Amino acid sequence: MSQQKVDQKKYDRVHRKSLVRKKKIEETMSIICVAVIGLFIVGWIGFSIYTKIQAAAAENVTYEYYDIDTTAIEDYFSTLNN
Repeated sequence: MSQQKVDQKKYDRVHRKSLVRKKKIEETMSIICVAVIGLFIVGWIGFSIYTKIQAAAAENVTYEYYDIDTTAIEDYFSTLNN
């Protein structure tokens, strides 16, 4: 082995805890980043679907008004009051 490899192995052995901690932190941060990006994409898709459904529902709404002749009911109530 070359002297450089020997020195690197000594350095790794001495600083093993800090190197392992750095590696775990990097892995955790990458998982968190992927999770945040995934949640953003899912939220974006959900919001897009929600707005399309609301727009379609607003277009399909029809209000129907009916005229009702209430003269017979008014006459009946007027006879009760007399």
